[in-house]
Amino acid sequence: MQPARPGQRLPVSPKADCRIAMQGTEAPRIAIAAIGHAGSEGGRVLAFDRIDPQHWHLDGMAELDGDFEIVAYVMDDRHGGFVNAVFPIHMEVDGTTHIMPAPTEQLAAVILAEVYTRNGERRMKLSNEGFTFGIDAYVRARNLGGVTVPFRNAPDVPLPGNGPVPHPDGRGHNRPKPAPGQLIGSGSGVLIAPDLIVTNAHVVEDGQRFEIGPARDKAVVLAVDVQHDLALLRCQTAGTPLPLRIGSPLFLGEDIMAAGFPLIDVLGADLKVTTGNVSGLTGGGGDVSRFQFSAPIGSGSSGGAIIDEFGNLVGITSASLAHDNMRHRGSISENVNFGIRAALVYEMAAAAGADVPPLAIATDNLRRNVVARARGGVVSIIIHA
Repeated sequence: MQPARPGQRLPVSPKADCRIAMQGTEAPRIAIAAIGHAGSEGGRVLAFDRIDPQHWHLDGMAELDGDFEIVAYVMDDRHGGFVNAVFPIHMEVDGTTHIMPAPTEQLAAVILAEVYTRNGERRMKLSNEGFTFGIDAYVRARNLGGVTVPFRNAPDVPLPGNGPVPHPDGRGHNRPKPAPGQLIGSGSGVLIAPDLIVTNAHVVEDGQRFEIGPARDKAVVLAVDVQHDLALLRCQTAGTPLPLRIGSPLFLGEDIMAAGFPLIDVLGADLKVTTGNVSGLTGGGGDVSRFQFSAPIGSGSSGGAIIDEFGNLVGITSASLAHDNMRHRGSISENVNFGIRAALVYEMAAAAGADVPPLAIATDNLRRNVVARARGGVVSIIIHA
């Protein structure tokens, strides 16, 4: 048994099996799959066979034509949880067991390894990279919108003779659906016109009733764009819309702020603002509809505002890629987050027939004034089943 390190590369025989053993107590909530992410294999998924809640097996690497990533992920992350809880993870390939490097940040989906071909030989690159917001964030970052993720939101397989596998918080994992009206989560949104709020599609996807801000104003879903992870809500609520900056492009290194309501149950229900810059002009896989930014975000920030130094809306917070080493480079990278460009917000509103009156672009960059405007334009969203 050998300790592995992030970025370590291993030769892989064509017929090698891959066996994965998870040691942590939350193993019943975690699944393993091999997902194609490049070329003709993009979107192809091979589910590992589940031997029991802790052990998974893929019979033969020969099936993995093209480039694949082996991903461990929380099956049902609507109720929280991170893959970190099942480390140490042991991966056996070609008769050698490797102790996989643990993530350095809390991740709900972890890329354990990449399988690829170099100079005609199959190789495997070990990894501890991943996504804070789980397998859905991974799918969006890889532009795999139509992929079906195995075991997603599925009940766990019962253990022989022991009834259902217990959920880590004490409930059976094959629990019934939330009761109508039950609180199931929170997110953030941005006023872009009177009574019109934009957020992420994944924020509203499981909800039936939505409440906005401290007044808990009732909102209804007006339109959803799953491909671009955007949703529009109609709500009569107090606030001042933020101007959309769609006439001038983002530039690399530009100062931005992220405003939203992360971890409301822990950090409180007031607006949180962090600072950073535009760290990349495309999203995962060169997706030009997104950009990368470095301002820290957290669970509940989804759908929040990304504003420039003057307080103009340049994007909507979508996902976070947290990893210990930059892929293919081996250098350290932190706070790699993804935003959806404001131009897509405008186009979606137009397609939905929603009126977004043009607002004058703000030119006052006094920080306290910018934050005050953000307080008026960024709202919390409480989601009920």
